[in-house]
Amino acid sequence: MSASAIAAALVPIAALLALGVLLRRFRGFSSPDFWGGAERLAYFVLLPTLLFTNIATVDLAGVPLGRVAVAVVVPTLLVTIALFALHRVVAPRASAFTSVLQGSVRFNTYVGVSLAVSLAPGEGAALAGVVGAVLVPLVNVIATLGFEVFLVDKGSWLALIGKIVLNPLVLACALGAVVGALPFELPTIALTVLDPLAAAALPIGLLCVGAGLRRIEVRTHAVGLAVASVVKLLVLPALTLGGLVLMGVSGPVAVVALIFQSIGTASTSYVLARQLGGDASLMAALIAFQTAASFVTLPVVLLVGASVLL
Repeated sequence: MSASAIAAALVPIAALLALGVLLRRFRGFSSPDFWGGAERLAYFVLLPTLLFTNIATVDLAGVPLGRVAVAVVVPTLLVTIALFALHRVVAPRASAFTSVLQGSVRFNTYVGVSLAVSLAPGEGAALAGVVGAVLVPLVNVIATLGFEVFLVDKGSWLALIGKIVLNPLVLACALGAVVGALPFELPTIALTVLDPLAAAALPIGLLCVGAGLRRIEVRTHAVGLAVASVVKLLVLPALTLGGLVLMGVSGPVAVVALIFQSIGTASTSYVLARQLGGDASLMAALIAFQTAASFVTLPVVLLVGASVLL
């Protein structure tokens, strides 16, 4: 994997994010309802369709799922434990800590899948679905645990389990794995319907991410921005790379796993922070800052990772 290949993968992603930012400024596209509807369409319909069709139609028998899971789960847990242990230093205010926690472990699925598709043609989306199926439930539990522990307004663990089990991305990956294991292929007529929906997932999703970016208030949130961004963009990737090497995972699946651990935090983190009493302003700044900063750190991480894993 060369620097030019990584740049070629990042340029269209950056362009779609920038277009989303630009479109949000025009009157016909400035309505929050418009972007909210587009994001729901992408998250609940288009992206699950993409993951389902790719996992159902690609042979993943050779993917060492257990070793990949260990290589991404253990570093995520180590980072989480360290943040909880140092929470008074990291972010004295409980609401700020929940945002730092989200910014340190969650990831933007649209960016991750887009990079995986570009850097691993043919199997990238399916591998992204496999890695996402492992990490999505984990980071959602961690994020919610932060709210449960540090904020008075506690949610229901039963409700959390329900959200994870019914997460459209997790459901799509599970259903795709089941269909892929069947002794027959998806009918051609089904693919003629599903393929156009899958093709629309990433461009629409990335436009929504760009439209959701907000101004970064560096002075107000300097410490939180620094801690969460260093952890998410540098520490977690380094730990994951070490985990992949120790577990003997290599090839495209290793690169995809590293991608998901190296990209900026999820845009939906802002919604969770706002709904559960977190520091929404800090969360918005983290999303914007990490999205921009990842285009500087990602090429370095992926070049180092590729030299070791490929």
